[in-house]
Amino acid sequence: MSFSRSDLSTVVIAAGYADNAEHLRDEIDWLRRLIAGEVRASAPAGGVDEFAGLCISRDEVERYLDEGSAAERSLRRPARELAAELAAIRSTIECRIRESMAAGVDLRFERLTRAFELDAVGRAALLCVAAPEIDPQIGRVFAYLQNDATRKRPSCGQVARLVAPIGGDSTRVWQLFGPGSPLLAGPLIDAGRETADTPLPAREVRLAAGLVEFLLGIDALPSAIAHAARLVESPEPLPGFAYYHRHRAIVDELAACWRAGGRLPVAYVAGPAGAGRHLIASALAAAEGKRVLAVQWPILRPSGALAEAARLVGREARLHDALVLIEDADDGPDDGAADRATAHALDAFVNGIDADIVAVGTVAPAEFRHLTRVRAAGFELPYPSADERSEIWRSHLATVAPDVPPLDVCGEALALAQKFSFTPEQIGRAFRAAALAAPRDAAGRPRLTSGDLHARSRDEAQKGLHRFCHRVVPRFGWDDIVLAPDTRAQLEEICHWVRHRTRVYDAWGFGPRLGAAGGVTVLLSGASGTGKTMSAEIIAADLQLELYRVDLSRIVSKYIGETERNLSRIFEQSAVSNCVLFFDEADALFGKRTEVKDAHDRYANIEVNYLLSEMERSEGVIVVATNIKGNLDPAFIRRFSHVIEYPVPGERLREQIWARAFPPHMPRSGDLDFGFLAQRFNLAGGHIRNIALGSAFMAAAGGGEIGMEHVIRATKREYQKIGRVCSKSDFGEYYNLVREVDPS
Repeated sequence: MSFSRSDLSTVVIAAGYADNAEHLRDEIDWLRRLIAGEVRASAPAGGVDEFAGLCISRDEVERYLDEGSAAERSLRRPARELAAELAAIRSTIECRIRESMAAGVDLRFERLTRAFELDAVGRAALLCVAAPEIDPQIGRVFAYLQNDATRKRPSCGQVARLVAPIGGDSTRVWQLFGPGSPLLAGPLIDAGRETADTPLPAREVRLAAGLVEFLLGIDALPSAIAHAARLVESPEPLPGFAYYHRHRAIVDELAACWRAGGRLPVAYVAGPAGAGRHLIASALAAAEGKRVLAVQWPILRPSGALAEAARLVGREARLHDALVLIEDADDGPDDGAADRATAHALDAFVNGIDADIVAVGTVAPAEFRHLTRVRAAGFELPYPSADERSEIWRSHLATVAPDVPPLDVCGEALALAQKFSFTPEQIGRAFRAAALAAPRDAAGRPRLTSGDLHARSRDEAQKGLHRFCHRVVPRFGWDDIVLAPDTRAQLEEICHWVRHRTRVYDAWGFGPRLGAAGGVTVLLSGASGTGKTMSAEIIAADLQLELYRVDLSRIVSKYIGETERNLSRIFEQSAVSNCVLFFDEADALFGKRTEVKDAHDRYANIEVNYLLSEMERSEGVIVVATNIKGNLDPAFIRRFSHVIEYPVPGERLREQIWARAFPPHMPRSGDLDFGFLAQRFNLAGGHIRNIALGSAFMAAAGGGEIGMEHVIRATKREYQKIGRVCSKSDFGEYYNLVREVDPS
């Protein structure tokens, strides 16, 4: 809209602005007339200085400021006439702004001034600073006024002189650049500090980073935080599953606090990854008609300059009317590995943000408050129950397989829910991966099978375990192991516990009554080679669960607290994946607590205490194997749901082990006497298997069948390995094959 002097006597309420660009043009047109008085005041008394501004002439400036006006209008009009013109234009602009806002037109400059509650003086000052960034021609005017063609942004003194007629009191005008100014605190402007001696009036002032893009209608975050933050345009609503009733309760409580106090108290929501913690912030923002500004704290924290980042996050939240979501807020440096002061960086960051904040993490609220010093209202989300997981699985499966055989939606959902303790996000990832890889039917729908779903679920469950564990592929079944009837019965009982624990603990109510976590912990104790590792593989194979052997070399650390953190990650991940976690030769971790004589003893005892508490809280299947049960701390024995002793097998069992140690299709001679071997050699099954394998290689080297001679010689080698003497009482009639001959 173009204004002329003849228009001022007949100002009418004009229609609203069509868009943001039209409004900015009117604001800059108003500013040009405001600058006209400054140009007139700067005119030299003796005439025009042709070198003013080095190369910017007075005529050029007058032509620009007088653009679109009648030829008779001059910059030398009386000040009162200019003030009346400015007031009339301002009145028309304000009318058009009201019309535009009512119609829902997004006027960025107006949104900015309202977000920071700027008065007329602050608004005019901000326009002076922003104009050269939007219209470069005004930059040439400022260069002229400063007599320096390189200074195309206004100085603090120039801005103060321009807005003084609006503010009246000069003290109030200079407060625009004081520490309490909303322009500086925003940050909306940056009052440059060229040198320490540069007086305030001479300092260049520019628009703060990221605001030019905002004023032009571009929703781009400032580069200082863009790498770690994002704007969520459409917050997600909470799904209708039963699991999310906890989320809805938290949202309702926070919304009530928000409405009652006008501000949201800093809130912290804890829970496992994928439990929908961010959905609480999203639903809360949607309920209040706001957007979400998500900040990834692990990415932002190491970048430094957190005070400036906090100001920018607060500013962007106010500009976009957004709720700030701090993701992974419990992330921090490892103890002893970084400056301890950074452990409390989140507290300073949160205090520097002038906006409503919801932080999310995995540690419990009390621990979060201790680690970060952030006094936040705490909430905690658990893992979904088996019934809740089953409902989510059914919802996903029903979208692609309501009529596609052979998948039974309800049965498959229940099986997956009982086997994998996933969060809703993990269920979604596993389902999408299976659907993406599955073949399609004629209608283009994925033909999912139970195998596809379980395979992709196992992939999802294994994330994180490979860092500390080795995956073991079970090689043995019930027919491969020879045990005493009672020992075998105990192993079968373990499998029954795992299969039916959901019914007993949840449906029958034993979990709440006993305070049990639902985990199954097993101690296998016995001499080397008696079948402990083999039993762990059989349990995993029978339950169709993954088996992971814990690598102690990757867990135990010389740094204080690091061993406990590694164990925490293992227990948490094993519970999610519902795998069998196998601690072999576990004496190093589960050893007895000792009298504290130095710091090493104290921290070793802390590790044992931590393991005790983790075993009580565990919801997975844990198998611990040891050669000597007496080496374990007595407190562990009570916490095992099953303790199985593996004695060295008797003669009858040894004969069965000898018979099964040799494959049925192996070429063998008729002189193999398993009864003799079982009677004479008191060996555990592991040693017997070693002898069978050694005899097979001897026979293969000789090109013939396996006979007693090969077995006897292989037994001699096993005796030498374990430190036994080859006596005639053991080897009997075969002693000549193994006795040492004196070379003299």
